[in-house]
Amino acid sequence: MIKKMTLALVLGLLFTWSLPDVPALRYWLLFLSLLGVARLTSWQSLPPVWRANRWVFGLLAAFTLWLVWQAVFISHQTLWALKELKGQWLNALLALGLGVLLACASREKKLWSGAIITTTLIGVWVLQAMIAVGQSVAHWWLHGELLRGLVPLTGGKLEMSFILNMLLAALTVDLLFRACHARRFLQLPWKVVIGAAAISLTSLYLAGARNGVIGLLFLAVSASLLYSIHRIRQQGVRRGMLGGAMLLALVMSLAVISYQADNRWPAFMESTALGWDIDGQRAWMDIDHAPLPVMKSGVAVDASAYIRVAFIHAGLRLIEELPLGVGYGRNAFSHALRETGVDAQVGHAHSGWIDLGIGAGIPAVVLWLLFMGSLMVTGGVRYFRDQNPHGLWLLFLASGFIGRMVVDSVNRDHMLQIFLFLAGYLLAMSIRDDQWRVT
Repeated sequence: MIKKMTLALVLGLLFTWSLPDVPALRYWLLFLSLLGVARLTSWQSLPPVWRANRWVFGLLAAFTLWLVWQAVFISHQTLWALKELKGQWLNALLALGLGVLLACASREKKLWSGAIITTTLIGVWVLQAMIAVGQSVAHWWLHGELLRGLVPLTGGKLEMSFILNMLLAALTVDLLFRACHARRFLQLPWKVVIGAAAISLTSLYLAGARNGVIGLLFLAVSASLLYSIHRIRQQGVRRGMLGGAMLLALVMSLAVISYQADNRWPAFMESTALGWDIDGQRAWMDIDHAPLPVMKSGVAVDASAYIRVAFIHAGLRLIEELPLGVGYGRNAFSHALRETGVDAQVGHAHSGWIDLGIGAGIPAVVLWLLFMGSLMVTGGVRYFRDQNPHGLWLLFLASGFIGRMVVDSVNRDHMLQIFLFLAGYLLAMSIRDDQWRVT
């Protein structure tokens, strides 16, 4: 009974993490999930996890210490920065701990097997993708058109596409292992996996998030490369290259379809050029009230592309002026602008790397990059050396998060918590059995 209740709490948390306007419910589920998993886990299982991942956790500890030190001794708004650390970073670390403990409980046989738990985690996201598609179809039934660009379930297309990118990465791992190693990653029939992938792709298309599509293309190219390497090893260079070329052609076809289906792409380049001109174009300072710049065609710029590039350019200037940052926080961009005497009605910078550099400074960017690199190396080594599917998912997860941070502020709020929860879970699940010695 305790096992079922604990797993139900974790799955409920994973589902609730992406819902809008329920922060209190998230905190309670996170707290209760930690209590439940900690009760099932032997603390003797933690030393093996530390030994196998000491460089990863060491870099994360150094990053955390810098955030606290910078908030106390460098930031001009210490109380605000410490409050943000408590609300943002502390909860993210608790989510990381939950992921580690969940994996430990599984590997100690005190909860269900890792294969079952991983499959149930994936099942939550598949359910959310189905709900999102259902909401769009219901809108079509009532109003005569599909709901695109809006996701009532998560309150935004960014949040939905973020989930779907991680879901599609896990499904890709399963398909690669079935094709290359003749074994399953998820405890599902292959028809169900194909159906889940189809639902996920449909949901991503309906969400209309270009950055999510870019993440999908990066994932598809990476998977094609790994598949080609496997075919070359097994069947020789000629057949391997042929199989990889066919798969890559399919990926490029999907890219062309995505380009043609989104009428914002043709205006993208001119919009970004106007966005980079932050001195000549001032609309980015108050995007809700100022009129958008007009392109040569007489049409207003693509607002998303214009804002992102303008914020990135302004953010780079702020990092140059304040290389040690103004203090960690979700709206560090607006705080830094005020410190430098710029009156702008903005929040975050729509780029995780810019937000991190402005808030916590260049040292934090370097430490976070090293931490993310250690996740990628760890996942890659455990996949290529041990053929561990959790290691491959960790590689896809970390590389995708790094790329997504360039154009979206995903390293904040519940998205950061979900990422670190999965990172902790995969770090512990991908450890070799001979390294898992609990005395």
